[in-house]
Amino acid sequence: MSTNSAEPPPDAHRLASPLRLWLPWVIGSILILVFVARDWVLTRNGIIDHSVVWGRDFINVWTGGHLVRDGQFATLYDPTGYAAYQRGLFGAIDPHNYSYPPTSYPLAAALSLLPYSVALAVWLTATAALFAVSARSWWPRSAGPYWLAVATPAALVNLWAGHYGFVLGALFLLGWQNLDRRPTLAGIFFGLMLIKPHMAVLVPLALLIRGDWRAMGSAAATVVGSVLATAVAFGVTPWTDYLFRTLGVQATMINAHGKFFGNLSTSMTTGLLEAGAPWSVAVAFQVASTALGILLVTLAARRRPASRDLALLIATCTFLVLPYAFSYDLTVVAIGALWVCTRAHLPGVDERLAILGFVAPQLGIAAALVSLPLMPFMLVGLAIAQFRQLDFPQISDRAAPASADATHSA
Repeated sequence: MSTNSAEPPPDAHRLASPLRLWLPWVIGSILILVFVARDWVLTRNGIIDHSVVWGRDFINVWTGGHLVRDGQFATLYDPTGYAAYQRGLFGAIDPHNYSYPPTSYPLAAALSLLPYSVALAVWLTATAALFAVSARSWWPRSAGPYWLAVATPAALVNLWAGHYGFVLGALFLLGWQNLDRRPTLAGIFFGLMLIKPHMAVLVPLALLIRGDWRAMGSAAATVVGSVLATAVAFGVTPWTDYLFRTLGVQATMINAHGKFFGNLSTSMTTGLLEAGAPWSVAVAFQVASTALGILLVTLAARRRPASRDLALLIATCTFLVLPYAFSYDLTVVAIGALWVCTRAHLPGVDERLAILGFVAPQLGIAAALVSLPLMPFMLVGLAIAQFRQLDFPQISDRAAPASADATHSA
């Protein structure tokens, strides 16, 4: 059985009827349209509701770039100083924080050379195009043209939030797409995910189980090279501040304490805490979700399904494992959900789980707004459906190439 992710098998046109194709898209996209309309109504002098600017989290990329160009690295990871600097640029807005490692500095600095509105337009257009091109060979044909990869419910959240979802999604897809034929290049793409390292948390596990040593070595070299290069360029202190200050601040945000960003969380811990569950219950569910994610990836990687299918399962299981992640990061997960829906002879339960996983990035936010932590459970259901739909090669299939080579040699 071929494991080349660039040659997906023909899908079964499970979404052929207009209702089956478009209803999940409509249901899954309404919330962000409401949010955009609300933002428009509440905008005064470029500020939304006296708290945020258009592009939302992109403000951190642009602000961080200014601090990098000014050489104010200490301010980047100082929440109080950073908020004061940002208010100096934008006026009285809610505090934000810069949560990216020094490998993000060159990109942030380049974008900060442009006026904010222009930089935001360039960021959204360029990253969306990168993701669409990267997703082309992964996109199910019966789900429509491949550029719809930037219009899934998850992609729309990322566009609204101005985040890194397209960049990390593209690097993930390019890594897995090249793994079988160009493992060194694949490792470089995986290593570049250091810009948000937790998004690649399960990739080393899968590569280790599969024995993809060249990709692992290339990824490690890319990570080490990136760290050394940025340490030489910007000093060691930004790395120590990021590791020992910023990561601690981010950890405290697992408990959102009723703040809006908690509604976007994919975390089992955050969802249950926001719903009023005690820490012990939230942590217990997170441990169970993490264990399930690791188990599914381990079992799948050992049985070596097609690289495409394994990659899409890993994308979903990443959010089962992480106690800190958000719906704008689910860009690849949306593709995995559509692939399940295009399977032939798909059991009804798996199709329903996949559809729920597809709409989870926005439907989960709506549920969280009324204290229902559904998003992490929707992702658990999608991961189970994906695992059940994997095509594992038989032992004879694995042995066939070796036998053929032996026959040829004889």
